[in-house]
Amino acid sequence: MEDQTCSNGEEYQENCIICGKPLEYFPTMEQRICSICGQKKDANAACQMGHFVCDECHAAKGKTILEQLLYSREKDPIVLYLQICKEKQVHLHGPEHHSIVPCVLLTAYKNCGGEIDLSKSLKEAWHRGEKIPGGACGFLGVCGAAVGAGIFASILTGSMPLTSDVWDIPQRVTMACLDQLTKTGGPRCCKRTGRMSIETAAAFAKEHLGVKMPVSKPKCTYSAKNRECIQKRCPYFGGNPTIRLKRVASN
Repeated sequence: MEDQTCSNGEEYQENCIICGKPLEYFPTMEQRICSICGQKKDANAACQMGHFVCDECHAAKGKTILEQLLYSREKDPIVLYLQICKEKQVHLHGPEHHSIVPCVLLTAYKNCGGEIDLSKSLKEAWHRGEKIPGGACGFLGVCGAAVGAGIFASILTGSMPLTSDVWDIPQRVTMACLDQLTKTGGPRCCKRTGRMSIETAAAFAKEHLGVKMPVSKPKCTYSAKNRECIQKRCPYFGGNPTIRLKRVASN
């Protein structure tokens, strides 16, 4: 196997974070050696060069955004989400988005007057999001961003397996997110599903918790980088499809 890495030693932001080649998904789990930690783990994807990166390694650096969120005063969760997604430790796609969605929602909620212990809530949200595997949308039938919105609702309502009065609320939020995501269709785009789930969760916070978060709708700037961009079917599409098509053709 020819090993290729970024010339500056950093991870690729698109496709395989080791070499930048597109990922290929498996219909069933396979045992693979993680190219970063060296441990043998279950894998549902590897790149064309054979590199496999486990979810833990893929999302590990993303956790460093928690301190940034803790001191942010941004009230718009979409603006905050897009700010965080620009950080180099956040890839174009990846399981880190499953934790980022509830964390930006919690931060914006706090900044809009919601009464929560933000530091404690962020740590808990990230921990819960880490349990959602990469590729959950296709393999488990539930998008990790939608579950992230459910995590947000769960933390705010104090929902647990035995809390009968609020047991259904996080599931209803997740269900509402999935309803919106499936209307648009796939394939997956972590930026699109994250934004749609955040919008849905913000509407829930306004209606049921009395906290109104401003939700902007800027055009997407990732379409030229995303091989699977659904372009005009996406409500945020604002890129040049010609640029994206040339990029795909060159691979």
